[in-house]
Amino acid sequence: MYALRGMEKMVPRPTKKIWEMNREYLRRADEKLKRFEDAGEDVQSAMRKAMEETNKAEMEQNALLQGWSKQNPGKTRFEMGGPETQKLYDEILANPSVKTNRSEAFTCDYCKKSATVKLMLCSRCKKVSYCTKDCQVAAWKAHKKLCVPINEEAKIPKTLPLTWKEVEAHGGAPVSGRRLEVRAMLDESMMRQVFSCKDRSGVIRRIAAYTNSRGIPGLKQGSILRWKNPRYYHFMDGSSGARIEEADLVNITVT
Repeated sequence: MYALRGMEKMVPRPTKKIWEMNREYLRRADEKLKRFEDAGEDVQSAMRKAMEETNKAEMEQNALLQGWSKQNPGKTRFEMGGPETQKLYDEILANPSVKTNRSEAFTCDYCKKSATVKLMLCSRCKKVSYCTKDCQVAAWKAHKKLCVPINEEAKIPKTLPLTWKEVEAHGGAPVSGRRLEVRAMLDESMMRQVFSCKDRSGVIRRIAAYTNSRGIPGLKQGSILRWKNPRYYHFMDGSSGARIEEADLVNITVT
């Protein structure tokens, strides 16, 4: 499906033979998925994950093209790869940078599920968290190679900025006292300011401004937005992320 969508944008268009070949690949994939489903495999969750990864790749490509067009008005040819692409990636697509010595206290290091309360820390290194004892036991074989004991009197590291999935885990309620940190990646604004934004884990969701000005001061492609006490929102078009109201601006900083 991704290949067929991409072919629609190509100039010149692919030959009829190429079209038919890709349609045949799609037909075979559908048949294979049906066999997996009939065998009791969890096809739907795997498909959702694959579609999210594909959509992410497409959004990142569109963001690169958008950023390149703004920096090179009048030019019509952009070649992927090389130092120019890397520079654009660092400015527009790179995950918000965080200090690596902090503890991720709200996401299980083994199963990666997010929680609304702090999870139990590894008592030895104080750097990873687990939602259950079973996850901790299952993770130990790999984790013990990295688990370095710390001084018992040392201060436990602060929590990392929130991810989209951690905000979503609160079911639309504000996450009091914590901060969401995302990079504005793809400008999708029309009647109001809308950006697809990437968190530190690489997950992309949408931020829409429902402020009096229909915008967020200082927000532009490549900016880092930090929102204290964020809450998750599901839009009517099926997308999700954050709806920023006028009253939220006091808790938002953009750099």
